[in-house]
Amino acid sequence: MYSNKLQKSNYLFLQTVQWILFAVIMALGYLFETSGSYIKPLVLIPVALCIASHTGELQAMAVGAVCGLLLDLACGKLLGFDAFFLVIVCVVISLLYRYFLRQKLINMLFLTAVCTLAQGCLNYVLYYALWNYEDVFLIWQKIIFPSCLMTVASSVIFYFLIKKIAEKCQNRRINQLEKTILSDWQDSQN
Repeated sequence: MYSNKLQKSNYLFLQTVQWILFAVIMALGYLFETSGSYIKPLVLIPVALCIASHTGELQAMAVGAVCGLLLDLACGKLLGFDAFFLVIVCVVISLLYRYFLRQKLINMLFLTAVCTLAQGCLNYVLYYALWNYEDVFLIWQKIIFPSCLMTVASSVIFYFLIKKIAEKCQNRRINQLEKTILSDWQDSQN
């Protein structure tokens, strides 16, 4: 019985470590977003998508909300605009990876490209094109589209980093669960 409690506490410890590392990555992404020049990758989008691909729907929703709010704060947009968008996208990506997709880089690059371009189009239409500013297409051409390309390129780094963290913690958690189930079964046989 004592070993079961120890194994369960190890399982909780590994989950805690994983989520602390994910939170550190999100915080570093926010710091990157708030520093430097105006044209840069929106790194919180691939961070949210990569984490969502390794978690369940509820966790993906929470990650989408946090990364979206951080992105809204970093970009000075209406609070909740990107959060609402990323919540929906992260839940959809979590479901796609659960039922249809495998953990492959090409899948993440494609999903990041679609998500980033959709977010860029929403920003362009709702913040610029809708108001019919003069030479508004230059904003898309010189700022939004290059930022989308850099965001997709940056997803490679976050894909491998988050995949490594998730695999390390997941493999150890699975081993802990197997040991717990086996010891519970052995205790029930005695």
